[in-house]
Amino acid sequence: MATNSGRPLRLAVLFAAAALLAAPALAQTAAPQPFALDLREAAGRPALLPGATVTIRLGRGEAAHIRLPEGAGDLVAQTRRLGRDIDTVLALVDSQGRVLAEDDDGGDEDLASRIEIFGDQAGPLFLRVGLLDQASGTFDLELAAAPPRAPDAPAATLVEAVARPPLEVGQGVAVRLAARQEAWFRLPAGGQDLVVVTRNLGRGTDTVLVLHDANGREIQDDDDGGDELLSSRLEIPSGQRRPLFVRARNLSGAGNFEIAVLPDTAPPAPLFPGSLREAAAAPALAIGQSMPLRLRRGQVAFFRLPDGDLAVETRNLRRGADTVLALLDANGEELAEDDDGGGGLASRLEVAAHDRRPLFVRARLLGPGGGEFDLVVEADSPVAPTFPTSIEAARNAAPLQPGTPVQIRLRRGQAAVFALPSGSYVATTRRLVEGTDTVLELIEADGRVIAEDDDGGEEALASRLVIDAARKGDVYLRASVLGGGRGGFDLVIQPGR
Repeated sequence: MATNSGRPLRLAVLFAAAALLAAPALAQTAAPQPFALDLREAAGRPALLPGATVTIRLGRGEAAHIRLPEGAGDLVAQTRRLGRDIDTVLALVDSQGRVLAEDDDGGDEDLASRIEIFGDQAGPLFLRVGLLDQASGTFDLELAAAPPRAPDAPAATLVEAVARPPLEVGQGVAVRLAARQEAWFRLPAGGQDLVVVTRNLGRGTDTVLVLHDANGREIQDDDDGGDELLSSRLEIPSGQRRPLFVRARNLSGAGNFEIAVLPDTAPPAPLFPGSLREAAAAPALAIGQSMPLRLRRGQVAFFRLPDGDLAVETRNLRRGADTVLALLDANGEELAEDDDGGGGLASRLEVAAHDRRPLFVRARLLGPGGGEFDLVVEADSPVAPTFPTSIEAARNAAPLQPGTPVQIRLRRGQAAVFALPSGSYVATTRRLVEGTDTVLELIEADGRVIAEDDDGGEEALASRLVIDAARKGDVYLRASVLGGGRGGFDLVIQPGR
């Protein structure tokens, strides 16, 4: 019995001894992490020195915080050697946790991050690095002194650009930007029309140009208005007050391109009325006439329309132009407007012969830049609708058939009206023609709206309306385009559940 009772005691002693032997090994693996998990802890740690690399392993929802040195000059922090499926986010924060700069994918590696810390930023400053999508994983964080800027590198700020000579007209300047970098240039002071362009873009480069005055205020910008894919173009009239500066950046991270200032030698655009009053005094556009227009930033063109059924369209859009047409009466009241009804970024308005004249069309461009396009007026032959367009017509027509789609094409101001069979139904619009925004309404015989829906359908801008079987009296379904515009779609009713 003594032997058996002593056995548990001997096992306990052996386990205790094993634990003591393992303790040094556990102590070694529990070495303190080279980073903090919150800002307060990071503030009490030594700063990371330039040239150091820290291996970071984060669990779900964790973020590493690292204190930066003060007085170390310009620095670059970036993540490297990312583990599988890791996407880092790097932020520069102050002692109160306010984000001063942030980067997701600006590093050299795929999904890596990169931030520049300038020596004139007041500390204490910290790096915060986390992972997207609540992931966990391991990666390295490197802190290094920023490489010296090349003597011929473009100015990085407006202050620098003020002290530099202006760009020369006709001369291109090669630019290479790291992620998040910008280049500033002073423009010539001569009183001539100028065009600033980016060209010879490197692979994956997507430029943006911004025009600034001497106080740094933005005057205009352009993304993709250049002749090359993803290049940019700014038109600067001679009357624009100088000095002027242009800021160039790349939307897609690092990239290289050429920037050039060129004389604007494009032939002057045909003169056009710039107000409703001028258009009223000018001859009306002729049917079949195509008017080439070149609008600068903020310009608007007005034209008087001829009689008859008309279709007014914008065509041959150039330099990224995105047109908008509006139909106006003699008092300037807007009767209809269209943005993209002509396909793509073109516009289209339909004008009926019975619309009271005089009528005018106003053409303008979306966005802050200019553009070129043709304005065309053509005769339009309205096709008689194959569906009821009034309550009276619907009362004398057969009701909608459940499950059978009705193809509807509406002109400006038209609506389709249908009688309904008995029972509960769900009415929906489908297969919307580009730019069509439908509205469904349940109306009584006197036109009073009982229920309506605009964008409740499955497609964007489509409609969905539930029709209760308990409705009383004559009730009709009206389908139209928001704002009384033109459009095309299919209408179908299905038995309700």
